[in-house]
Amino acid sequence: MAKKFLLCFHDFSVWNYPKVMPILKSLKDLAGRPFSVLVIPSTEGASEGAVKGFRTALTELRAEGFELALHGFKHKAEFSQGRSYMGLIGMNMTGGEAEFAGLSEFESSRLLQAGLAAWKELFAGENVAPAAFIPPTWYSNKFLPRQVRAEKMLYEDRFFLTTAAGRRYISPVASFAGIPAATEGLALAFGKVILRSPVKVPRLALHPVDFPHLETAARDLIRVALNNKRKIVHYSEL
Repeated sequence: MAKKFLLCFHDFSVWNYPKVMPILKSLKDLAGRPFSVLVIPSTEGASEGAVKGFRTALTELRAEGFELALHGFKHKAEFSQGRSYMGLIGMNMTGGEAEFAGLSEFESSRLLQAGLAAWKELFAGENVAPAAFIPPTWYSNKFLPRQVRAEKMLYEDRFFLTTAAGRRYISPVASFAGIPAATEGLALAFGKVILRSPVKVPRLALHPVDFPHLETAARDLIRVALNNKRKIVHYSEL
């Protein structure tokens, strides 16, 4: 059986799509296949023209074979009376981006439904389901995995992938996001290790902030995976 890996581009949004679209197409040419794009669905505060352009970009990606997944709601945490102490720590560690960290069951469900509603609004008139749900920064709460699976979506955390049917994959992730510049070399080395290892489905998680600064490193990791006879898979293929 061919070895696999997930190439995931995080944080695609109404605010960055003009910059990110050329990056996605360039990486597709290198990888030899469209891959998974994680969409921040909220368009709050964006102009009508920007929202229209974002929708057009999403349609274009789908037409080219990219897989679209739901990446939270706003990717910015809101104040919540139901957030635990550990959730507050997660928020502080991520600059307020861990919007699902430590939420109560009610607040977690409310925020997940807000994300789904924003997704449906983006694809109004089309029956487009998210291929997976990935909480921003992977910080979560104990209720979210069950809530996501109840919506028939694959759930991704920092170390595992769990399908809606309950099948679980060990999946270490290589990522440069949110780390000090001094540790970027270590992150690159770790990525090479897991992509060469016998792990069944490792992930390479890229972010807009990686480009152009870490573009060479990102491309090197894709080449390592391909040279190690790994093929890109989509969440929907697990």
